[in-house]
Amino acid sequence: MGKLAIIAGGGELPHVGMSEAIAAGEDVIFLGLKESDFSPRSHESRTIPVHITQVGKILKTIEKQNVDRVLMLGKVRKDLLFQGLKFDLKALSILAKTINRNDYPIFLAIADEFQRMGVTVISQKKYLQSLLLKEGRYTPKKFSSSDLKDIEFGMMYAEKMADLDIGQLVVVCDESIIAVEAVEGTDVTIRRGGEYTKKKGSAVVCKSAKSKQDERFDLPTVGVHTLQIMKESGCKTLCIREGETLVVNPEEVVDYATKSKLNFVVYGSSKTKGINGSQKKIKPL
Repeated sequence: MGKLAIIAGGGELPHVGMSEAIAAGEDVIFLGLKESDFSPRSHESRTIPVHITQVGKILKTIEKQNVDRVLMLGKVRKDLLFQGLKFDLKALSILAKTINRNDYPIFLAIADEFQRMGVTVISQKKYLQSLLLKEGRYTPKKFSSSDLKDIEFGMMYAEKMADLDIGQLVVVCDESIIAVEAVEGTDVTIRRGGEYTKKKGSAVVCKSAKSKQDERFDLPTVGVHTLQIMKESGCKTLCIREGETLVVNPEEVVDYATKSKLNFVVYGSSKTKGINGSQKKIKPL
């Protein structure tokens, strides 16, 4: 078996993936994207810096390092596509094969290029199992009937927006969509949603994967930072989908939400839907 390469953007996910892969006995390296805020931390000896625009060089590095599987983790700003970056010929040829410049067609085209080399892009869940939470309510405050309606309404539309490859997050209040995530990202969307509902302090933030999510790419992710933006913006409830949204440092997330008097709930999967036992306090993590 050859090496596993983590093509790494910013944030915690690449480092969680690295730790879990090493624990599983993998020979693993980082291909750290210079256009993100990726830092190798204690894994400099395992890190090869690469440019997201130089796809030809990335493919040559993968071949030279005897990589046979790739894991794509971490944040890279989507608006980089519109910043006038100079892409190499291989990158341009991949972009030319996409039906549009939305995330999923680009990811698919990249995966196809890897496949032609005999390299498999593996599920992001493979080495992030510790970040997937079960369905239930993770904070003590009970939901009112209007809260539950907003959660159900918001999760339905968050999934629809994800299916359209627009974004993964919506902000809801009184069964009305206040803000929808697009290229600007999660933080700006939450702030915009909170701006229109701050007086009520009742906005619900819903984040969802697609109804048929490709687990290799772009799984929804939340963390303490998400809750901090919500608190600043006056949003009160965060809802994600069971088994499909990654929670960075789950115990810290639950602790911060509880201390900040925010609600945190994990909605049923796209197959089961709902919040079974949502009014029953679940065991703490």
